[in-house]
Amino acid sequence: MCFHCMSLDARQQAEFVGQITRHQQALRGYIISLMPGMEGVSDVLQEANLVLWEKREKFKPGTHFKAWAFSIARYEVKAHRRKSLALGMATLDEDLIEELAERGEKTPEEVEMRLRSLDKCLGKLEDKQRQLIEHRYYLGSTLEEFSTECGRPTDSLRVTLFRIRAALKKCINNELVIEELDR
Repeated sequence: MCFHCMSLDARQQAEFVGQITRHQQALRGYIISLMPGMEGVSDVLQEANLVLWEKREKFKPGTHFKAWAFSIARYEVKAHRRKSLALGMATLDEDLIEELAERGEKTPEEVEMRLRSLDKCLGKLEDKQRQLIEHRYYLGSTLEEFSTECGRPTDSLRVTLFRIRAALKKCINNELVIEELDR
């Protein structure tokens, strides 16, 4: 194999890693949208990243990377659901996952707008609220684990989390309206 060919391959791999890195936040958000309230988001994200890497040679540069990554993530969510069912854990119905995926299919620009709005809205939360969101969704800890850590009853945290999510949804929708008006 020639040196030039090897460097081209290394460059393509570096570009591919860059694509994966650029889309991590959107990919995590997409997985969360397909697994609302379910555990294992970080595991599914890691599995999706592994599959993306394993299938990197099948990706055609210049095509829509995010759409391709989202479709792989969808299959990984389904695989996680099957594993969870086999272990006797409660999961979402597969038809519901498909419906959530179809509703969640947005253009990259819409996804970026929603992520910007989410960042703004997260910044408006009180510290304790933000800590709960971070523990549950970014660190992937359970409410039971966070309950032990913060000394609050799990049911109380569940209600608080429901209210925070509702407030974030309202805030995001308001931010999107404002951003649309500013265009």
